[in-house]
Amino acid sequence: MKNLNKILLGAGAMLLLANTGCKTTLDEVPYDFYAPENVYKTAEDAEAAIAGVYSDFNSYDWFIKPYWEFLSEDEDHISGAGFALNNIGAGNFLGDYKTPIMFQGPYAVIARANTVLERVPAINMDKTRQNRILGEAYFLRAFSYFTLVRLFGPVPLRTASVASIVDTNIPRAPVADVYKQIIADLQQGETLMPYQGEPGSGTLGHVNKGAAQALLAKVYATIGSGSLKGAQVTVQGGKDNAFTTYAKDVVAGYEGFDSKQYYQLAKDEAAKLIASNKYALFPNYMDLWVKANDNSVEHIFMEQTLAGNNNQMNEVNNYFTSGDRGGRAYLWMDPNFYFQFGQFDDRIQKGVTHVWFEAYDKSQPNLKYYHYFPRADSAKYRIVSINTKPGATPVKGDTTLASYSNKPQILKYYSPGKPVAPFNDDGNRAPINYPLLRYADVLLTYAEAETELNGNTPDARKYYLQVRRRANQAVTVAQDPLLDPSKLSQLQLRSAILAERAQELHFESNRRFDLQRWGVYLQVMNKIGVSRQNINKARDPRTLLVPLPVAEVLANPSVTQNAGW
Repeated sequence: MKNLNKILLGAGAMLLLANTGCKTTLDEVPYDFYAPENVYKTAEDAEAAIAGVYSDFNSYDWFIKPYWEFLSEDEDHISGAGFALNNIGAGNFLGDYKTPIMFQGPYAVIARANTVLERVPAINMDKTRQNRILGEAYFLRAFSYFTLVRLFGPVPLRTASVASIVDTNIPRAPVADVYKQIIADLQQGETLMPYQGEPGSGTLGHVNKGAAQALLAKVYATIGSGSLKGAQVTVQGGKDNAFTTYAKDVVAGYEGFDSKQYYQLAKDEAAKLIASNKYALFPNYMDLWVKANDNSVEHIFMEQTLAGNNNQMNEVNNYFTSGDRGGRAYLWMDPNFYFQFGQFDDRIQKGVTHVWFEAYDKSQPNLKYYHYFPRADSAKYRIVSINTKPGATPVKGDTTLASYSNKPQILKYYSPGKPVAPFNDDGNRAPINYPLLRYADVLLTYAEAETELNGNTPDARKYYLQVRRRANQAVTVAQDPLLDPSKLSQLQLRSAILAERAQELHFESNRRFDLQRWGVYLQVMNKIGVSRQNINKARDPRTLLVPLPVAEVLANPSVTQNAGW
């Protein structure tokens, strides 16, 4: 395992020395590396050390692009250009640059977190501050293992820095053991960290007690759903966008868990965060995507970025938004998924671009070719052309340059105020923080857990409806019967909550994991087969788990490759 060991040795022996007087995590970019035994002396060293863990977490070697790109490509609700989907998007995980990063990136973070957890306790410093730093390290290690176990299944458990162990060729631990470590780490983080804004809390953008509770609820619900036996769930999709009821599979590795026990734990953990009153839904859905609202109200944990910084910026605007909004729209909402929303749902009425333009001839920036979506609403989007063709007189209502496009492009990651007229801004310099945990997810986790424990109860409906009503404020029950779910069966409410998660959290790296933990990933993807956009969504059993990097399997005699790869 020389490749991974090289990463672990480097990360375990290096410490980020940052300007701890700065106000944000990402202000702490300039750094040098020194042996940890020489620098773990003061509270400032401890702050620099945890900043080093975030530095790897927020780097191109994991979160800046590979994480969200990989998970966006491997699901049923996202379509895109062939070049963007012909590997991961078609189930061809081997050979894509993102696959080894999804394994090595988390381990780099784990290695740094391990060093913090070993070295910081010996520093003579304020105990509250010390505990908070340790809690952040526990959280980041847990988040890393949670990503690894869901993608790769059994993985090596490394809970000591490389400098502290003799043999780095550690075998893969069973799924249950990995979850035991994740839960223990998050419980430690929850105990050690205060909520954001309380005395002793960390820099805005760092994790806190609320993040530990939110992630722990999500972990418990993942185990609860993965181990649930004898259940069914209905999913809308396939070429015909029909509702199909599937008998869910128990996820491999989850067989020994008690589903009810873990759903009760999920409900209890979500209830603690709800009762804290530290978070709330934004009043309006689009408030979520206002830059000034980052790291506040509903955003529990976000990947932090800096504008114009090649090492700490992402390309979500570039990949997901239209050309006249600074992007290139490599990935977009599948049209079938668009039509699963209610007609007046803000998440598509306000969160999707319905008319946009492109300048195919960039030497004539005023010559704009307009497109609209959906076709049925095209009358709303008739364009008065600026120039039908060079030198021509515009005609009111002329739509010769307007055409239907099968690309509903989202506005979650649009960065307003960026120049669009020259058509020369590809959008990848925008400082767009990526949501990793938000309060709506916590509410839906509670609703899911309560539904599985007790069926369709007022508690389950209450938290489900908080999320759905926020996006459908001007809608009546007659227009959307799901706004009164009181008469739904347990199967129907379970399915409605899963669908609501898809609609609320779309393009936030959740859908692939939701299909997998509910044991319907293969069924849902294979019902699509080859999509209308000619993207191969069909999957075989080996794609339930991602292959370990080939170099790591060859180098480490203690690990074996996932079946079929």
